[in-house]
Amino acid sequence: MKIKILLIFLLVVGILAFGKLSVITTIPPLGYMVSTVGGSAVEVSVLEKPGDNPHNFNLTPQQAVYISKSDVFVDLGLEEDAWIGDRVKAINPSVKVVDATQNLSQFLIGENGSYNPHVWLDVKLYEMMTINVYDALVKADPKDQAIFCVNFGKFILSLNQLNEQITTRLDAVKGKPFVAQHPAWDYFARAYGLGREYSLENDAGQSIGPQDYQKIIDAMKKYGIRSIIGDPVTPSKLADQLSNQTGAKVISINPIFTFNYFDLMNAITNGFLEALK
Repeated sequence: MKIKILLIFLLVVGILAFGKLSVITTIPPLGYMVSTVGGSAVEVSVLEKPGDNPHNFNLTPQQAVYISKSDVFVDLGLEEDAWIGDRVKAINPSVKVVDATQNLSQFLIGENGSYNPHVWLDVKLYEMMTINVYDALVKADPKDQAIFCVNFGKFILSLNQLNEQITTRLDAVKGKPFVAQHPAWDYFARAYGLGREYSLENDAGQSIGPQDYQKIIDAMKKYGIRSIIGDPVTPSKLADQLSNQTGAKVISINPIFTFNYFDLMNAITNGFLEALK
């Protein structure tokens, strides 16, 4: 009896999944975007899980199987994702590759080939990426355009509300500089009017030298900075050293720790409000 029930369950699952567009994404914010816009018409797999260290990430055999059966692959289209994109195309040459940041180069921070990859931390840029993803889903699966259109409209309205809420909440700390372990917060700071980001790492992820370290100490004294924004996934000896030397509190904020984008951005906002108060 139990076996029959299990077989019926698997059959129902198979029927429900049949005909769905199979989409692979690199990171949770893109996975959430595709899942929300695609709704019941898509099946989404995310390669990097919330809280993963992107510098140590490797594809698993199970993920390679997902990739081999996928219809669409969505990534940021930046240098950060390049090696993953190459692997995906090697495993599944027929997969449709979607660059979520297509036509957004004028809004990106950095230089071509070395753009800061944390684009999703600006809600308005995340909206623009959603437009690219919506267009790609419609092209890949025209029969479900009505589903995509309704979900897209609702999602954009919710994102507009989220952006307004974050802007209002961060108005109290507008213009305040901050110290961070990684240079991950440029988009967030620019979008919401925060002050200069003093980072303990350069754009290549390497620790800064003694002169730049001293400049950060001087800035902390000048501006009364009493917190350091750290990363719970990749602990930093330099951040701990700076904390011990200045008495500043390390407040851990990860830019990609949860799947739900609204929960992610609200938690990041809470973290910055605590760090900059």
